[in-house]
Amino acid sequence: MDSEYRIILNVGGVRHETYKHTLKKIPATRLSRLTTSLANYDPVLNEYFFDRHPGVFAQVLNYYRTGKLHYPLDVCGPLFEEELKYWGLDSSDCEPCCWMTLSATRDTQEVLQTLDKLDIDTSDKVDGPELYKRFGWEDDYHNNSLSKWQVLKPKIWRLFDEPSSSTAAKIIAFISVVVLITAITVFCLKTEPNFRIPDLESIMTPYPLNRSERSVPSHKYKAVNFPVQKTNSKARPIFSYIEAACNIWFTIEILIRFVSCPSKIEYFKAPVNIIDIVATATFYVDMFTAAVGASADLEFFSIIRILRLFKLT
Repeated sequence: MDSEYRIILNVGGVRHETYKHTLKKIPATRLSRLTTSLANYDPVLNEYFFDRHPGVFAQVLNYYRTGKLHYPLDVCGPLFEEELKYWGLDSSDCEPCCWMTLSATRDTQEVLQTLDKLDIDTSDKVDGPELYKRFGWEDDYHNNSLSKWQVLKPKIWRLFDEPSSSTAAKIIAFISVVVLITAITVFCLKTEPNFRIPDLESIMTPYPLNRSERSVPSHKYKAVNFPVQKTNSKARPIFSYIEAACNIWFTIEILIRFVSCPSKIEYFKAPVNIIDIVATATFYVDMFTAAVGASADLEFFSIIRILRLFKLT
């Protein structure tokens, strides 16, 4: 009889009826190994009961019938994969039309797992004992005896030294990066001949007049055509203004980070801080020598300004 080959599956209260040979189409799965000796078989109702998600099972049973597995849009991705695992199936068997949807749910799941591993709640770190311990003020924190400066100093330090601590810190870090890139770019461009202007005092040489004109006590100058080089040219003033503005920012940043750092010794142990200080100092030395009309060979120290690229890391 046909009824001997039919089987009733009750999944989550929803009854499904199919043929036994239909469930044999996909071997090594839970439904392909059904027997009346299983604990979830009800001999009175002559059905198998599974307390699983009925919506996902509809797609599972359709997979046995048609050989095509589709992803239900009304079910969460992790739940769908968990149900497939229970029935002994794999999500990789889904039809190509559902790969994009399934891939999107997996990507979202990976992002959520990554966020779970991160310490998102940083409120304890911002004002907690771990922060004040770095400054040696842990006892004052527990005794509620912190002064206004003790409360303010760690916040200033995190603002300039830990970009991920707050939105304001990210803004300051962004400004620092922009100023840093600008300073390095200007420093390179002002040495490019195409961006320099001739220095008249360097390319005008005294040239005496002929004998008939020697009675004139003054000398005239004869222009000599020289190629624009570093020795007979100077940077455009706009570069100096931009570089000055950038170094003012660097100076402010250095002073704030130095005053608010937890340890002055650790501050000077950081190579990036040393490079920043020396690079900024060479700028002021250049300004001083130019103001007094002196000349100094600072080529070696000027190269240190390029090393500011390490700050970008």
